[in-house]
Amino acid sequence: MLFRRSPGPSVPERPETGVKAEDMKVFITGAAGFIGTYVIQELMRRGDEVVAFDIAPMPGNFSAYSEGFAYVRGDLTDKLDLYRAITVHRPTHILHLASILAGPCEENPGKGFDINFNSTVSLMDAAWTLKVERFVMTSSISVFGPGLDEPVKDDDVKIPATVYGQTKLACEHLMNWYERKGRLSTGGVRFPWVFGPGRSTGITALWSSKLLDKVARDEELLIENPDEMGNWLYVKDAVKALILLLEARNTPRGIYNIMGSAHSIREVMEIAKKIKPEARIQYKDGAKSVSPYPSLYDDSNARKEIAWKPDYRIEDSVAEHIKTVSNQS
Repeated sequence: MLFRRSPGPSVPERPETGVKAEDMKVFITGAAGFIGTYVIQELMRRGDEVVAFDIAPMPGNFSAYSEGFAYVRGDLTDKLDLYRAITVHRPTHILHLASILAGPCEENPGKGFDINFNSTVSLMDAAWTLKVERFVMTSSISVFGPGLDEPVKDDDVKIPATVYGQTKLACEHLMNWYERKGRLSTGGVRFPWVFGPGRSTGITALWSSKLLDKVARDEELLIENPDEMGNWLYVKDAVKALILLLEARNTPRGIYNIMGSAHSIREVMEIAKKIKPEARIQYKDGAKSVSPYPSLYDDSNARKEIAWKPDYRIEDSVAEHIKTVSNQS
């Protein structure tokens, strides 16, 4: 059952210029990952403080950040690492992006729950103990099982078909518990196919970012599942949704579907060919869908309650992706 929150303002008042209502000091897990790097770039641009937490060495492009930025290497499964980092840096907000992906979760469910769920328990307990103002995390559309009527709504039944989905659903329940007990202000997002320059992991990257990368690099493509449908969300729009939830004080629900626009792989590749007519793309017709998730989702609650809407049309995001990767090649 969905936990309903007490009525309250969705987001603080913000000037027409788009300037944020107040400064934040955001502790980010999975900071060296795909979405993390884009979030940090945007938060630093806005003048917020960032404490980046990851087990990986600091990426070279983070060296451009100095004042208001700290990079902490630590293990997400080690409570001492997490508590030490949060105690030392005292963030006002936590953004929990880190997780182990679907494939490794299927191979080792115990490890999947240890990294995805148990780390969330530790983070939320630390956030409550140290009086963090707001905790936001990425959930997943994988909390929904197959066979649902589309578009899938926030409140639809959740019977995950994967261990990864089970870990994320457990986190959703935990966030609602903390909010219900009055311990912590929480929020979460369920993203679809997040794509953009720099994404290299996850099955949906094979059907989105990596294909566009090859177009940008003039590599030949044979697409075996061209009619696979998915909802394409550009990474900069994903960042926008996360920051909207970080700034929120109270929301009518805890976790929101956040969507871009629905397209088949073929449709997006044809857009790519208009941008780059010399692209060498071939399709293998007749292949069945291999995605374990529904294709269409309803994000109307996010649009009403946190003023969410994507800034990028699919044509614009594909063009920017190709231009960015082409310039890097």
